[in-house]
Amino acid sequence: MFEELNVGLASELHQRDRFDPVPQLRSLMAEDPLTILGAEDAPDGRTAWLATGYDEVRRVLGGSEFSSRLLYGGTAAGLAWPGFLTHYDPPEHTRLRRMVAPAFAVRRMQKFQPQVELIVEDSLDEIEALGGPVDFVPRFGWSVATTATCDFLGIPRDDQADLARCLHASRTERSDKRRVAAGNKFMTYMSKTTARTRRDPGDDMFGVVVREYGDEISDAELTGVAAFVMGAGADQVARFLAAGAWLMAENPGQFALLRDEPETVPNWLDEMVRYLTTDEKTHPRVALEDVRIGDHLIRAGDAVTCSLLAANRRDFPAPADRFDMTRERPEHVAFGHGIHHCLGRSMAELVFRTAIPALARRFPTLRLAEPDRKIKLGPPPFDVEALLLDW
Repeated sequence: MFEELNVGLASELHQRDRFDPVPQLRSLMAEDPLTILGAEDAPDGRTAWLATGYDEVRRVLGGSEFSSRLLYGGTAAGLAWPGFLTHYDPPEHTRLRRMVAPAFAVRRMQKFQPQVELIVEDSLDEIEALGGPVDFVPRFGWSVATTATCDFLGIPRDDQADLARCLHASRTERSDKRRVAAGNKFMTYMSKTTARTRRDPGDDMFGVVVREYGDEISDAELTGVAAFVMGAGADQVARFLAAGAWLMAENPGQFALLRDEPETVPNWLDEMVRYLTTDEKTHPRVALEDVRIGDHLIRAGDAVTCSLLAANRRDFPAPADRFDMTRERPEHVAFGHGIHHCLGRSMAELVFRTAIPALARRFPTLRLAEPDRKIKLGPPPFDVEALLLDW
């Protein structure tokens, strides 16, 4: 039951009403910035909490009194893979992040930028050659995100399509058997890539970590880190790009500013990531000791799920929440907060800053091909299943 509260109910609350929070989450947002989802039916049963307030989310994610580990016995489902940084606490988290962070340094991202620009232009060329209408989820979202992430990791182009299919199937297949098989194939490939990089480290992320810290990181950790980056870089970036293309089609006037007068919207990306928040929530954080937040006492062993969507859309449905590219830099937690803030933020923002303006320039009349048809969304995180656009 406790696991279902933290995983099942929390996910249900974070479905979307188009771009917006669903009524159930909106009700909790209005009720209290920290609410109880439920509790174990036992004298000392643990409580499952949901943080929806901006300050409360930052307090939990930034607090050393909370653990990010996946614990057996009921706070979150699944196995903690070696190298998956979001499932580590200090000092292990500190050690691993220190070794991987240099691969995302500003200088490396600047060097990678021309490659991202080529990837984006190639994808847009293919879309233009096909002629509309085109499904922008695979042709724009997945195409740009998976190619950029694979290139960053040093995955050969000939292997990228199959690897991307495995990753996608491991997250979307309805059959447990096929989903597990796809996940195992994906991890097997990553393990082989680790072994190859040990022998001949290149200038990609794998190679940077091996050359600098090869004796300090195990093969299992290196494989896990790469799989984590591939999953986040391909899946999360693809979802943002698809949602961003949809948002562009529905807000042509705002994106015309980005295309024609970019100096008037210097904070457009912060506003987009705030508004879309394509990763709606974190996995539950477990209190290591009693913690008081506002009027609430969270006891040791309790779990808190942080709603990034609620925190970022805290003014919804008031006008202050409306998508507005001209907004001064908005405060948001779309990339998390604290020691687990998104490691790959610099790379994600590089792709976003390259792909979205390029799309606006290439297709200034981008529009929904079937404006009367409802866009179908999958389960959280924000998953546009298909997006037929024309121009």
